[in-house]
Amino acid sequence: MNKTNNLKPTLVLISAWLVVLVSYYLQMRMANSLFSRSGSMMVLITVVAKQMLLKGRNEYHHQQLRKLAAGKKANLEKIHPTKSYGYLETVANFNILIGTLIWGYGDLIYQ
Repeated sequence: MNKTNNLKPTLVLISAWLVVLVSYYLQMRMANSLFSRSGSMMVLITVVAKQMLLKGRNEYHHQQLRKLAAGKKANLEKIHPTKSYGYLETVANFNILIGTLIWGYGDLIYQ
């Protein structure tokens, strides 16, 4: 996996945070309830990024199995294609946690 394969999930994870930050700003300016609703959008967007990351991980493992089938040396113990891929998956899990907390308790900040 190269850096270009990390670009799409990275941009999607950043967009999840942008949705939350924009909704927080709008709630501060207009006193509506967008912030707590943005948590659900953060979770939804992050699930899309997780699917991209899982697809990349599956492709990596498929390549390793093809190498093994061809009699070449393959690394079947490695979980993530690159170190940064593992970090992105951790960030995605963190986003889901934060998004769920915002979704459930975001409205309590303004009471």
